[in-house]
Amino acid sequence: MLLPPLAAWAQTTIRGEVREGEGPQVGTPLVGALISSPQTNHVATTDSTGRFELRGREPITTLTVNHLGHQAQTLRVGPANSVLRIALMADAATTLAEATVTSKYYRQYTTQTISSALRLQTPLLQLSQDIQSVGPEVIFDQGSFNTTESVTRNVSGVIRNEISNNLGPNLYMRGGQIASLRNGVDLTPYYRGPVPDDAAIIEQIEFVKGPSLFMNNIGDPAGSFNIVTKQPTGGSRYSATAMLGSYNFYRLAADLDGKLDKPGRLLYRFNTMALSTKSFVPGDYNRRLLVAPVLKYQISDRTAVTAEYSFQTFTYGLYSPIVMTPRGFGTLPHDFTISERSVGPIRAQNQSGFLTLSHQFNPHWQLTVRGAFLQEKSEGIYLWVTGLNPNNADVLLRNPKYDLDRTRVFSQQAFLNGRFTTGALTHQLLTGVDVNQKQFQAVDYLTYNTVPTAGGTTQPVYYPLNVTNPVYGAEIPGYRSPGGLASRNTSQTINYYSAYVLDEIALLANKLRITPGLRYTAVNSNNHVLGASSSSHDQVVTPRLGVSYSLLPSLSVYGLFDRTLVPQGGITSNGTPIDPLRGLNRELGIKKNWLDGRWTSAVAVYYITRSSIAASDPTNALYRIQVGKNHAQGVDFDLMGQVVRGLNVVVNYAYTDSRIDQDVNPLLVGVRTPLFVKHVQNAWLNYELPARLVRGLSFSLGYQYQAGRGGRYAVATPYPIPDFFRLDGGLGWQSPHLKVNLVVNNLMNHNLITTPWLRNGLYYWIPQAGTNGRLSVSYTL
Repeated sequence: MLLPPLAAWAQTTIRGEVREGEGPQVGTPLVGALISSPQTNHVATTDSTGRFELRGREPITTLTVNHLGHQAQTLRVGPANSVLRIALMADAATTLAEATVTSKYYRQYTTQTISSALRLQTPLLQLSQDIQSVGPEVIFDQGSFNTTESVTRNVSGVIRNEISNNLGPNLYMRGGQIASLRNGVDLTPYYRGPVPDDAAIIEQIEFVKGPSLFMNNIGDPAGSFNIVTKQPTGGSRYSATAMLGSYNFYRLAADLDGKLDKPGRLLYRFNTMALSTKSFVPGDYNRRLLVAPVLKYQISDRTAVTAEYSFQTFTYGLYSPIVMTPRGFGTLPHDFTISERSVGPIRAQNQSGFLTLSHQFNPHWQLTVRGAFLQEKSEGIYLWVTGLNPNNADVLLRNPKYDLDRTRVFSQQAFLNGRFTTGALTHQLLTGVDVNQKQFQAVDYLTYNTVPTAGGTTQPVYYPLNVTNPVYGAEIPGYRSPGGLASRNTSQTINYYSAYVLDEIALLANKLRITPGLRYTAVNSNNHVLGASSSSHDQVVTPRLGVSYSLLPSLSVYGLFDRTLVPQGGITSNGTPIDPLRGLNRELGIKKNWLDGRWTSAVAVYYITRSSIAASDPTNALYRIQVGKNHAQGVDFDLMGQVVRGLNVVVNYAYTDSRIDQDVNPLLVGVRTPLFVKHVQNAWLNYELPARLVRGLSFSLGYQYQAGRGGRYAVATPYPIPDFFRLDGGLGWQSPHLKVNLVVNNLMNHNLITTPWLRNGLYYWIPQAGTNGRLSVSYTL
């Protein structure tokens, strides 16, 4: 490996730069232009200065240069040591198109641009915000198949804490739960969800650090993550992926991309997936089906309409593999369960759709109008233990509970992007409106299995289980709400509309960029919970100011001041409405592109404050209470990309200090916030061997580490929680059409736990699987 044949290193290298060829920005470097050649399997991307470097093992004589909104250019090249200077002309016919370029052997772990779903047109390096993107190559190499998997390991400080594993991603960062978006649209349900998005429809995942007035600005000041779904590309590409692994894991997915007419005006993308698996927990299983068609019609050279639909259905054994014991964290085997095989399956269904119209008035102005909806429904029974058994602490008093939930989200948005100049200043203007309606109806936390007492009341029926010597076989009777949602005990709505404007002002030859912004938001909420009702009306103006300065073409520093608003669902037991959460983020950062953008790094320091925080009422989980204020401060570091030839790296670290500043319980002031993690550090290395005899063979190794973890609830007296360390490894091989990848997780077979907490004398946690493997095979035509 260290001394490969010299022929394997024989290369031709073509260097050059790509610039704007006409208009007011003539001569401006074009960032993200794609350079390819039929003489090499590699693809080059221009960096922040417009420069590129393309390598091949054979002499390169022809280049093709593509950039969004410009005419493609094919040219002959001369001697290998010449430096090319290429000028691209604008082409309105291609401005709306989005192209995905794949390579036979090159893994693209990093990107220089953000998706159009985030509404901005500025390169990542020049943005006054930290945004990290996780692409399909990383997801495939790590053997992930949806957002509940290991995608969080690729971004600093992001962790997953959730007890209902199939009902929502529940990702946390910078001391708060981050908002979930799809294609830049707020489809976050009122209560829980959305169900985790499958990799079959994911083009990339963008993690936005801090508030984002340029999108919805409705979410925790910690940030948000945006699922970018697969869209038609205009080419013909067909692929199938099969996965199999431990616990009878089987998954099949297909991706079809092509044209429905000869002119290429009507395009389609069709993804489908079927999955069946058991679990390391006895009695648990999961079956899923996904169908996701997309149609795009190019009405004219400047106007396009896209319709997208997604349908998912789930059947699984357990809401969650959660366990509890009085004996301490991690004291039970990882395959221990409190459930019974007689408990019926949980069924869930998810539907979503988008309709998008894009029109380009000219090369500098574009209008986008989008409508979207989401509907989810889940129903099932689970066993729960609410506290310590006073007669025998080792005997859990299990009680069956029933949930029937339905959530709907409708979203409409319209925004205008434009570029113009005023004297020496260049403006990139973004303005628009957002409208959103969220509905939630439920028969929640229903203790349906009860018996009468001598006093004329009822008490739950318990099914004892000894944690030291569990004996299973109890028959749990089935139950369904006789009236369905007509007999609901919960009905809640949140409606909001907002208008915003954001202007990125460039001066000093685009070295300095100042971005002021303002958003007006009006929120109305209505709550009906167990006979108590409330309503609220709020109007808020949230400002934003960002500054970014390019010290070098590949090095920039930025500062950010941004406010956010979070409508909070729920009601207090006395009928008082819950106020929206208010958040403020102050942040400084530095970004650097290395080796012409082949790998990137970013460091950020931040200080976040939150007020009007709500939490579950400890006396009745159906209600909420307003508890106070907290703050979070810390440091994020991210490094991603190809650091040397063949070696792709993902390394990140986050230090977080998050504490309560004000609370209804004075004993909690100054203590750590719930689900706090002080240190989060991840690494993933993928190395492709250079030797010709093993061309396409790669090895992967990575770990996830969390230290200084807090529980699910704030407590005045901290309790120790074990650190989390998981080591994973993989082996892969690629050819022009075939990719094979084997990943083995938890190589050290550690007894790992997540989402831990101590309450009412019991230790609760979610166990993780021991050593397990997954094999993926993907074939593309």
